Amino acid sequence: MLYSTSRYRIFKKIILLSVLYFLPFVASLILLEESEYVVLGLLFLAIVLTYITLFRLFIKPLDRVTKEIAALVASKPYERLNIFTKDEFGLIAFFFNDITKNIEKISYMLKEGSRMSEELSIASSIQQSVLPKSIPKIPGLDTVAKTRSAEEIGGDSFAVTAHNDQFFVYVGDVTGHGAPAGLVMMITNTLYEVLLPKAKTTHDLAVSINKLLKPRVNSSMFMTCVFFRFDPKSKRMFYTGCGHEHILVYRADEGVTEVITTGGIALAMADDITEIVAEKEIKLKTNDIVVLYSDGITEAINESQELFGLEQLTACVSKYGHLGDSLKVFEAISKDVVSFVGDTVQNDDMTLVCMRSTDLDFNSDREQTMLVTNWGK
Repeated sequence: MLYSTSRYRIFKKIILLSVLYFLPFVASLILLEESEYVVLGLLFLAIVLTYITLFRLFIKPLDRVTKEIAALVASKPYERLNIFTKDEFGLIAFFFNDITKNIEKISYMLKEGSRMSEELSIASSIQQSVLPKSIPKIPGLDTVAKTRSAEEIGGDSFAVTAHNDQFFVYVGDVTGHGAPAGLVMMITNTLYEVLLPKAKTTHDLAVSINKLLKPRVNSSMFMTCVFFRFDPKSKRMFYTGCGHEHILVYRADEGVTEVITTGGIALAMADDITEIVAEKEIKLKTNDIVVLYSDGITEAINESQELFGLEQLTACVSKYGHLGDSLKVFEAISKDVVSFVGDTVQNDDMTLVCMRSTDLDFNSDREQTMLVTNWGK
């Protein structure tokens, strides 16, 4: 309807031009027929005026529209069309401007997405550099640990560190995942490395980290942790829980798995946790296995939206604990997790640590891929 109306308007303009420019010419033939020079002059003037008008109304707008559309199609610089007439050219200009506006918006979003992806990739590389690349030699404790993130930047973390003839191990899980969680994780990892030399117990370490972490993170962010201290000489293991997941201990003599509540409160939830957390001991015998994990394991979902769950994880530890070697136990558990979730996309980071008490002097470093994407394969 709009198209036919605008054509009618153009037709009216052409008729009006014909009347306006050629009526004087016809009149001149009647009034000034004896002067052929005047007639020719008026005819020339009418033709020139008609051309100028047609050029301004039709040829110039058409050329402008064609030029800018050609530039857009060729991905070259183009300009907005400042044509506001109520004919075909005005309609084309309106749609051209609307389309280019949307294209510019999409282009900006793509550029921003690319920039953010680059920044996240850099941040992810920095984060990975903070995580340990290998498990150190721990006499009397066969240890394997791995983590994988749900996004480029994860909130799960762990560390295994030698200090004063003892070994400290920690596993942490920041609320949420992605860039904010990754940032809190990196801060905590840094504080752990800096404050560890001054700590005598896991309680001291947890309290010191919390004191410096609390004022540096958003009030809605916190990190659950569990810290371990192992003395190779006495074969004694101590821990301090900060609101983290349960500790699973496979008792080799009985072939059963004990579930221990970590207790305490998450880091950065309170200004001072001195009286809230405490160091406790886990009595270990030869071949007993301590399994630590983040909630990304127990909350892993399959295509039916079912959770892997603590009960199933505990059953896995009991089922594979007899394998002895920590790496074999780790691979068996992780294979079950992968089989359970299938191709379902996971929304949280996963961390799994296995520590086996042994009489052997475990003396070979195990190179680890910290952010594996295919566990058990």
